[in-house]
Amino acid sequence: MQIHKFRDRKLAEDYIDIHYREENAQIRGLFSYLDTMMAIVGKNEQGKKLIAVSEIYYCEIVDRKCFAYLEKDVYQIDYSLQQFLDNFHGQGMVRVSKSMCVNVFFLARIQADFNMKAKLIMKNGEELQLNRSYKNEFYKYIYALRGKGESYAAHN
Repeated sequence: MQIHKFRDRKLAEDYIDIHYREENAQIRGLFSYLDTMMAIVGKNEQGKKLIAVSEIYYCEIVDRKCFAYLEKDVYQIDYSLQQFLDNFHGQGMVRVSKSMCVNVFFLARIQADFNMKAKLIMKNGEELQLNRSYKNEFYKYIYALRGKGESYAAHN
């Protein structure tokens, strides 16, 4: 693999382009590493903290505020749900209801529920609802990850 580094002080924002023939283990590892570098600022009673997006189990809108739920902690973040999804859809985030998105890499299992809905059981034991209007988009996302060699239930 060749690596070319260019410095341009005139850039408004740093960026990285990756060119590859096929997505192999080395390339997936690079993508994984880059994904862990993406972080946002969250705040709670203890103050502000830099949170890696890869640590977020799900996000939810409550009283017009967006909250990021980690394994054990909850942080308010300065995003609308749509902004969060636009920025981090590629990191496993997919919408499951009007007010919630989940990180599919923290799913333990999916269980059928009443009225064509599904229950999402997260690795930390929390149970979330997949609304039927978001069900098709959710499963398309899961199947697309499977096509890339990812496993939503065996990630992390």
